[in-house]
Amino acid sequence: MEFEQILTKVLSLDSGPNGGEKLRTLLLEHPQWKDQITECWEMHRKLKLTRRTLKSELPANWGHYEILDEIDRGGMGVVYRARHMELNRIVALKIIRSGELADELEVARFRREAQVAANLLHPNIIPIYEVGQEKQLVYFTMAFVDGMPLSRLGNNSSLSTTTKIKLVYELAKALQYAHGQGVAHRDIKPSNILVDTQGNPILIDFGLAKLTHAASDLTASGTVIGTPAYMAPEQLQTHRTIDFRLSDVYSLGAVLYFLLTGRAPFVGPTSFDVMIQLKDREPVRPLRINKQVDRELDTICMRALAKLPEQRYSSASEFAEDLSRWMEGSAIQTPTTSLWVKAVRWWRQEPGLFLHVTAILTVSIIITLSHLLGYSQSNLFQQIALLTTWLILCVPLQQAVFRVKNPSIPAVLWGFIDVAIVSLLIANAQAPRSLLLVAYPLMITVSALFYRTRFVLLMTIACIVAFVILTQTLSDPSMDRTDFRVIFVSLLLVQCLTLASLIFKVRNLFSYRNH
Repeated sequence: MEFEQILTKVLSLDSGPNGGEKLRTLLLEHPQWKDQITECWEMHRKLKLTRRTLKSELPANWGHYEILDEIDRGGMGVVYRARHMELNRIVALKIIRSGELADELEVARFRREAQVAANLLHPNIIPIYEVGQEKQLVYFTMAFVDGMPLSRLGNNSSLSTTTKIKLVYELAKALQYAHGQGVAHRDIKPSNILVDTQGNPILIDFGLAKLTHAASDLTASGTVIGTPAYMAPEQLQTHRTIDFRLSDVYSLGAVLYFLLTGRAPFVGPTSFDVMIQLKDREPVRPLRINKQVDRELDTICMRALAKLPEQRYSSASEFAEDLSRWMEGSAIQTPTTSLWVKAVRWWRQEPGLFLHVTAILTVSIIITLSHLLGYSQSNLFQQIALLTTWLILCVPLQQAVFRVKNPSIPAVLWGFIDVAIVSLLIANAQAPRSLLLVAYPLMITVSALFYRTRFVLLMTIACIVAFVILTQTLSDPSMDRTDFRVIFVSLLLVQCLTLASLIFKVRNLFSYRNH
């Protein structure tokens, strides 16, 4: 059982005596994670206690406010719909979620969120009314927006593309205003954007905002800031000096991507999988997911999502200008891109296809030259036919890896096809073939790039089975010795265990840091 699954079980336990019994069972089953499980359990109990306190002890009247109902719970606080009794005004009342258990850093961040947002006066940014403290609980009030989160509109087919682009255009102008006031949001995502009844987008939740002109920051050193599915790649590199204004441009580009395709630029079963893609890959172009997206809009979105900050729009204002040009039907700004940059983007966008095309073409050239120079007497037609079939199959398999909900299935199928065709190529070659067997450990190594221990294990089993079949069906002195076969299979197993162990450690380390 993976570490993250164990913690998920801990978080699902009841905080009462029954939960304590189940916790002791978990500790007995997984003694190696005793400290981490205990720490997670204590945090879980405290949060449960705080929720009960806020629900049961929170009075109907909170200072000058009458609490009507609960709206939402976020990372920093609980939001209620409330009425200012003297002004008879409906507001959103946000109270620090940790309550009396909050430490100084949490209180400072909570107050900072209110102070930062209060200094921003823009129709597309939530206005702050009051900051205060009541019964040892810090709170602030803001305008109550009668609407819905943008996250509910991603798959709304009733909204036209122009309407969606206008939403992003308004948000880009609001971001430019915030950046001009020295504030970077750092956590732009659909759930942090409300759309009111008039269709206006409102940017909320400045809990991770940073003053761009200030050196200090209320986040722990080494902390990854933001939401993986919508954060910029450079936000993973916590040791770097980051221009968070350009990170905001990326995140807004990710929101645009969500509105065009109904999904985030990168998706995966865990945050780890999303971050690996964010760091190493390019998102699938919107027009390949939604055929209604034209090439100009696709170009705008992909430029905002550029991996390198200097290749994005230089400001939210420039982003807004290109969106405005698209809405007006004018030509957008399209900076020239070198062939090298296009090749790198293709590699990141479709890494499997890129590597296969490169490898297959290289092998084809080597085989053809070997026959022309008289070094090989094997069947050239069969070898070229196998390589051509391999190349053709790679295209739909690469598409399936990115399009289906469970990419593991087409990825495993692709791996098995690779093993089968490589084995046929080795069988078709002339003896001695032992040097060609290096292809098997290479394929196992490549399978580790998916960061899935099961995938590495399946590829190892497939390679061992293929090797055994080759040695039993071919007459090749270089592979006939029993000791050679045992040593080769042992090496494949050692490689598999080494890679699987490294993947397991990396995934568990990441899971622990996130919890």
